[in-house]
Amino acid sequence: MNNTLAPEMELTKTVNHSYMSELANHHQHLLEEFTAGKLKAASADATALMAFNGYYTLNQTTGAFFAIDTNVVVSGKTSVNHVDLLVSLDGKTSTRHKFTGTFDGTHLTQSDTTINLNLTFTRTATTGGPTANLKGTISLGTSQALVNVAGNTYNNPIAMALYIGTYYDQITGAKVMEIGANNNLHYATGSTLGLQAITNYAYNLNMYYFSFTQVTPAGALKIALIMGTATANGFACNNMVVDAKGNTTSRSLLTILKPTIITPGSLNILQAPALAAFSGYYQLTTGGKGNAFLSVQAQYVTLAGQIDVYVVMLGISMDGVTSTGYTFDDTMSFDGTTLTIPASANSTNPNLPLSITFTRSYNAANYGLVSIAGNIGTAKVTGYTPLNPVPLSVFGGAVMTGLKGSNAEGVSLTVVNDNEVIYAGTKIKTDMKSILYVPLMYILAYPSTAPTTVMSFGTDGLRGNTCIVTDNNGIYVVYAIPSKND
Repeated sequence: MNNTLAPEMELTKTVNHSYMSELANHHQHLLEEFTAGKLKAASADATALMAFNGYYTLNQTTGAFFAIDTNVVVSGKTSVNHVDLLVSLDGKTSTRHKFTGTFDGTHLTQSDTTINLNLTFTRTATTGGPTANLKGTISLGTSQALVNVAGNTYNNPIAMALYIGTYYDQITGAKVMEIGANNNLHYATGSTLGLQAITNYAYNLNMYYFSFTQVTPAGALKIALIMGTATANGFACNNMVVDAKGNTTSRSLLTILKPTIITPGSLNILQAPALAAFSGYYQLTTGGKGNAFLSVQAQYVTLAGQIDVYVVMLGISMDGVTSTGYTFDDTMSFDGTTLTIPASANSTNPNLPLSITFTRSYNAANYGLVSIAGNIGTAKVTGYTPLNPVPLSVFGGAVMTGLKGSNAEGVSLTVVNDNEVIYAGTKIKTDMKSILYVPLMYILAYPSTAPTTVMSFGTDGLRGNTCIVTDNNGIYVVYAIPSKND
């Protein structure tokens, strides 16, 4: 769930219930089991199943889903991967099951007193769109009949190592966090404590979400780190802090605070949709230094609820510390596979000329979905991305509502299709058709110009599809299955 890329809005408000509360509580349970010696290393079959990590929308009924949900649990110098299976066959209730079955690379089976599975997975990452399909049968409990299911996911497992870097507060510029190799994590609350080593935490591969508790002089704080990307600003993080009273504050963190932004010419709106399909954060494996990257991030504006106009932003960094931001304009071209940016006659930009070819090919070693090769300036580069753009309609189906007793009680949100959502807030009820949506970061803004409402979509464990909504009245969290107890 990555809402750091939303259009400019004030996000430092308070809300009575923490976002992703179901997943955060599960993280706490896993940490307690790990420190007690009850959490064992993942089996070879579980490790293989992690490649198909994600939420699969099922054709069974509105809101039905099956999820392979992987969490990395870190305590001290050791870590384990833990794989759960989440199931909702009716879109109204859901259950979590520890994976104890078998998986041979395509075929998943598990049979016990709570669940019976016989599912086959196929990879579809070479065509764009969904990354994997499933088909087979599921039953819950020994007395339940087998249900034929089919579904797909746009998700892809994202290792925490992707986000290695130093993160700064977008407003103050203060150093807030460092993610390092070998599961090293340092974090500062913004007090005079400075960076502290975080030795007990958990990370979810589906929602790029860290959670942990930090003890401070003001009391124990629950910390959530919701990771994402921000084009020329590198990596981004929505850092949410829950105090002892249950109030949540939010701040945005970035790895590059002041990129150089190149003023665009006329937008290349004809070729932009094809380039938008390759949205991703491409780590440069050769040709750059440190956390060098090429970032491609698209957003579309829906006009009159019918016509989508795409704008594609590009970020280039050859060292992971400094960067340049571009907008795909009429000086650039994309022929379906190759992005070309010529060097202008008066330009001394070392990133140009640029010629990058994109190739869809799944790489099991790093979960890569698309690889790149070509040149940035005089440097020959290669790279890949594990990230995948997700259509707004994936979060459709069941109406998302707030928890009883929270400030979001009575709030509801329905995703109608890729171009429309219906939102009923505490003081607002709107059929939103003039929207801006960022498929790579699952963020929606309304209206598309001068937005007053921002929505960040994702999933929260057994609660299924989830959205954090920020409007002029506050921050509200809504869920497809709000009935789960915290």
